[in-house]
Parts: sequence; structure tokens; C-alpha cells
Amino acid sequence: MLILRPVEASDLDALVSLADQLDSMNLPADRDFLAERISRSERSFAGTLEDWREGVYVFVLVDTDAGRCIGTSTIIAKLGRHDAPYFWLAVTSEERRSSELGRRFVHTKLQLRSTEDGPTEIGGLILDPSYRRHKEKCGKALSTVRFAYISLHPERFEREVIAEMLSPFEETGANLLWDAFGAKFTGLPYREADHLSSRKKQWIADLFPRDPVYATLFPEAVQAVIGKPNETAVAALRILEKIGFRYLSQVDPFDGGPYYGAARDAITCVRERRQLVLPGRPAPAGPPDGPLALVSADGRLGFRATVVPAAPDGAPFVSQECRDALGVGAGDRVSVTPLP
Repeated sequence: MLILRPVEASDLDALVSLADQLDSMNLPADRDFLAERISRSERSFAGTLEDWREGVYVFVLVDTDAGRCIGTSTIIAKLGRHDAPYFWLAVTSEERRSSELGRRFVHTKLQLRSTEDGPTEIGGLILDPSYRRHKEKCGKALSTVRFAYISLHPERFEREVIAEMLSPFEETGANLLWDAFGAKFTGLPYREADHLSSRKKQWIADLFPRDPVYATLFPEAVQAVIGKPNETAVAALRILEKIGFRYLSQVDPFDGGPYYGAARDAITCVRERRQLVLPGRPAPAGPPDGPLALVSADGRLGFRATVVPAAPDGAPFVSQECRDALGVGAGDRVSVTPLP
């Protein structure tokens, strides 16, 4: 059975192994960082942080039969604070025309922007490749569980939610935009800069240019990757677009990956989540080829979620096995979120 739950200290080795597949700013392959991230996540779920804006919620997907974590995803409650601003590159265009020469150009411009009062971010979604075509739609479950939790605790999150999509990389691991732009102003290789930014951010404001930069000055190969998602991110992007996320004309200052966003309460998975009270008798097995839904609960085991079959009207088939895994019983409330 596949269960989604908050990360635990005992998951550190599994999380490091998963992070090795992505090594991003939200989930770098750094054991010390991930140990601290797990600790922060545990306090966030427990509601013991002094400031909700520092919350980080890390979910893991566990194959209980295999006894191992096979995926993870994350919510960062708020981007931007006094000691760690949120940075992005605004993507705008400028039209120039010469009637004398009969020529017209539309230039893309990039300009560093920042705020200490940013949105909630979702990210860090990684799934073991062997589960990507699983019948229980593991990728969708890892994405949807974040919105199910946000809708359950809206007071812990901002009204705007964004997602940064990874940009294309070279086979060597190099990033074309960073080599043409960020490296010129910082003198740092991409990986070092990316890892450094997960801990410190003032150097970005100190070294990056504040004036607009014309992307026209970059080689065509560099221009082509600005705002373009990596092939590995396309499936995740399609899920987000389906539930209401749209391109924000913003990209990551390091790799040029696009930022997508939506109003929290307009996101389909937030808006359509509903609650029901479990009846006295568990449901029989649902149809094998019907729609699926994510059922979640804050039961005696803490927050838990799993994917179950659903009737055409959206009613879930919650078996006794599912009830036991969620830590709920007859008369308890569960949340139901349709999978996109």
C-alpha cells in the first residue's frame, strides 16, 4: 500500500537518496541541510514554530509493502523575510523600430526583483523512476497532497502560491543562462551558487545587476532556455496547469526556469476538497479502472493520505485497510481531493 505522510527523522537516508536525483535548492543533496530540513518540517507539522512564516512541510510517499520511501514533495510556507529576501528575474519585452531602416525588434529584458513579503512555494517533488507509471498515480498524489494540506490549514500559508520549474541543463550539469549571466557577476559555478543560496541570500543583492539586462546580448542557445522547463518537469507542469497555475513572466535568477503561480483559493485541488464522515461499514473494493481521489486525515497517526478509487460522483471507496493506514474509523472526518 502507498501512504503519504510527513517526513520523519528516520527517513534521512531515503531523503538523501531521493535528493541525489534532483539536487535542487529546495532539496539539495546535502545531508546536513536535509537533517535540518526534516527537523523544521516536524516542528511545522506539529505547529510548534514561533513564526508560521518559517514553516517547511516535507511529505514522503511510502510503499508499505516494500518498506521504503519512494517519493517526496514540499511546501515552503512563505518566501521572503527580512534576513532572506525572495529573488526572481522579471521577464519583460521592449519594442524598438526604425522607420529609416524599416526594421523592428522586440527585445526580452531580465531584471532582478526582490521582496521580503513573498508567496507560498511548492516544490521538491521527486519520485522513484520505477513508480512513474504506477496505477495509483504517484506523481499526481505527491503533487496533490500539498494542496490538500494547504486547504486544511489555510492560516499557515499565503494567498498566492508559486512553483519553480527546473530549466534545461547540459549533459555536463552546466546551465547556459548561469554561465552567460550569473557566473559573470558572481564568479561562482552553478552548483556552488545554488547550494549557497539555500543558506544565504544577501550576496545575490550585492552582486547581481539591478538594471535591466537585454537577453538579446546572449547567444541564441542561451535565449532559448529562458523560461523553458526541463523535460523532466513537463509532466509536473501539466498537472499544475490543469489545476489553475499560469506562467508569471518570472524566471529563476540562476537557471532561468519559469515560475508558475495561482491564487491559493482558486486552485482546483484546494477549491474542490470536501469533507465527509466515515460510515460505520468500510467500503468494498472500488472499480479498478475508475477515477481516483486522494483521501487524507489528521487522525490518531497524525496527517496521512492515500489514493483510493472513486465513484463517478467523486465518492471515495475507503476500505478497512485504508482506514487503518490513515488512523481513522467510523464517525471520523476525512478530506477527499480529486486527482487532476
